[in-house]
Order: sequence, then structure tokens, then C-alpha cells
Amino acid sequence: MERRGEEGRAGSGGEREGMHELVIEGRFVHPEGIFEAEVGVDEGRISAVRKQGLSGEKRVSAGAGCLIFPGFVDLHAHLREDESHEWSYKEDFLSGAKAAIHGGVTTVVDMPNTPRPATSAERVRAKKRLAEKARGYAEILFCGGVTEENLHSGEIERMREEVVAFKIYLCETTGGLYLPANALPKALLATRGKPVVFHCEDQELVLRGRRSEAATEVSAVRSVLSAALSLNANVRAEMKINIAHVSSEETVLALRTFRNHTDAPRVFCEVTPHHLFFSEKDAARNRMLRVNPPLRSERSRRMLLNALKRGEIDFIASDHAPHTAAEKAEGAAGVPNLDTFGSFVGWLILRGVSPCRIASACAAMPASFLSLKDRGRIEEGKRADFTILDLKRLRKISSEHLYTKCGWSPFEGCEFPSVRHTIVKGEVKSEYDDVLD
Repeated sequence: MERRGEEGRAGSGGEREGMHELVIEGRFVHPEGIFEAEVGVDEGRISAVRKQGLSGEKRVSAGAGCLIFPGFVDLHAHLREDESHEWSYKEDFLSGAKAAIHGGVTTVVDMPNTPRPATSAERVRAKKRLAEKARGYAEILFCGGVTEENLHSGEIERMREEVVAFKIYLCETTGGLYLPANALPKALLATRGKPVVFHCEDQELVLRGRRSEAATEVSAVRSVLSAALSLNANVRAEMKINIAHVSSEETVLALRTFRNHTDAPRVFCEVTPHHLFFSEKDAARNRMLRVNPPLRSERSRRMLLNALKRGEIDFIASDHAPHTAAEKAEGAAGVPNLDTFGSFVGWLILRGVSPCRIASACAAMPASFLSLKDRGRIEEGKRADFTILDLKRLRKISSEHLYTKCGWSPFEGCEFPSVRHTIVKGEVKSEYDDVLD
């Protein structure tokens, strides 16, 4: 594994400080490198980063085989609960927050497409009230949906203070959240200053029967990029765009070309665990693997993995979609990923993805994209959120050891590294397969 010096990150050795509430020691991972240190925690914040010499009322020692990351930030999950409670049997905020902690995720962003979609400030506030029961586990933040109706009503402006990002669906989904491509310029103007996440499937191509699965994604991505470039430079400078769940080789190539455009706004992209691990051959054998966008060829899967290694893909996001096994048997699209998020990340490291890329894709970059300045890096003053992976202790994924209400995993039977601890604001919330009350 890559190792670099501690200069500029950890203080000089030998110095002693007062007693901290918690001291964590081991190998810490930044996007820039890996360093051995001790980190002091007080009142939920990182209060000291030193090579050695810190004293604490409690101590967590991450030994050989362990790596300590900033708490993982999952910017794309479907936690299913709203005031209707129509889908709470699949997942609610408490079960979702516990599943996140189990998977090493300390911050999770809930998507808007529930039976009462989050398309107004009041509906987002209602979700926040429901999420209070999950306080003390993973922090839940919210994405607001953009529709033609709330674009015209001015509701987008009222939602700004309630959400960390907006979500635009270019293909029909639950709650009528589809936004036609011709409304994109207006939507980008209305949401500017807030990050925007795009579900990119081209509605017209879907209605025509998908002349090719990849074509629907690439066509929608190009519509987004074209709309962004149609706006003036001052507006583009305020924009942050994320292309959700990139799945095809063609999309990565289109984004690579666009990013070379001198006037391009900031465009990011994410990849899911299932698109990195499974291919269309797996989906043909197992109907539980039906997802949108669909699994692609083995060539595309390998290309996505290599693009992640090179830094062309910015985020790893769960796209956690908890449907029951019975619903999957009837064709529901999506898979649950929160319980296994950290373990899958450990698998990526064993397959050659740099731990520093993981620190970027799972913590620093998503926190920066969402303007969460208090987390994402291991530095004094930041929230004391940590994800500790044990790369030497493998766990066999089993439905018997999951916290999601839907009760199953696409990775059933796989052996992945373990999440040793998830720590939120200086409190140890999990120990291997157990979430602690």
C-alpha cells in the first residue's frame, strides 16, 4: 500500500497533550497519502492529530491490516420513508441509518422519489421530522426533486435551505419526477448554487423501446451537458453537476471529452458497487440483479473499474434500493447496498484500487461536492467521523447479518473485508457485524 510522510498532517512526535475523550491510533488515509498517527477527539470533533503521545479516556487501536478513513459519505440512497409510510416496510430512516453504520457510512443522502416525493420544502421538512428517530446513527441529509410544476411555482427557491442537493430524472420514475430535456436550461438556472444529481436515461429512447441500453444513458448525458453549455459562463461557474450511476464505457468516454472543453462547468460522476462487480451475464442468471441503468458487458465493467482507479470517476455511491425479495421476483429494479458498502470498498482495495482513491471517492470528494465543509478529511476541527476497515478479516455476506429491512443482499455468500468500526462524532457505533446502541 502507498505510504507517505506525515509532514503537514501530524504534529512532531514526543509531545504530550491533555486527556482527550477518545484517541484513535493507526494508519490514516487521505487522498494524498497514508500516514501513521494518533488522533484526539473531543466533543465530537477532531481536536489533535499527532504522530504519538496523545492520552485519552478511551482508545481505539487499529492494528495490522486496518486502515482508518474519514467517515464514508454516500450521496445516493433510497431510504423509502415519507409521511405516507406506504414503503416503510422496505426501509425506514432508522433501519436505513443502522444499515449505513453497518456498512461504514456516516453520512447518507436520501433521494426524493418516494410515494409523496420531496418536491416541496414542507415535504422535505416532514422527512426530516421522521428521520429524527435515526439521530445518533448515520446522519441523513436530503435531496429535493425537480419537476416542471415546482419550477413554475417557485418552490425550488423555498427548498434550498432544506436540501443539500437537487435531483433531476430525465426518465419517468416514482412520484412523477420526470423532467423533459427541453426544461433543463430553466432547471439549471433555478437550482444554481446547489449541486444537481442527474438520473440519465433518455425518455424518448425508452418509449421507443431502447434501441440500445447504453444509448439511453449516453443520449441523456449529452442532453445535460448541452444544456449546461448553453448557459452563460457566470451561471456555469456556479454549477456542480453529478451524473448518477454511470454504467457504460460510452458514458465515461463522453464525459472525458466534455471535461476537456475549456468552458465546461464542474461535472462529476458516480459509480455503484453493483456496476463495478456484476455484468449482464450475472443479470441473465439472477433476476435479483435487475437495476436501472442495467448491468452492462464485462468489458464495460472492467472499464468502469479502471476509470475509478485513474480518477475519472469521482464518487462511489450505493444507489441503495431496498425492495423485498418478493418484489424483486416481480421485476422491481434496484438492489440494497448500504450494509455492504464498506466491505465492498475493502474488496476494491484488494483488487488494486488505491486506498487514497477510496478516501477521495468515498469521503473527501462527496463531502466537497455537497459543500459539507465539516467532514470528509481527517483534520483538526472536522467532525470525528471515521470508517475503519480490516482488510485481513474477511466476512461472508449473509442475509442473517443485515440491518436493512428488505433482508437480502446481491452479494450473498461473497467474502469481503470487514468494517471493524464506524465512528460518528467520536462515538463508536459498530464493531464488525454488530451495530451498537
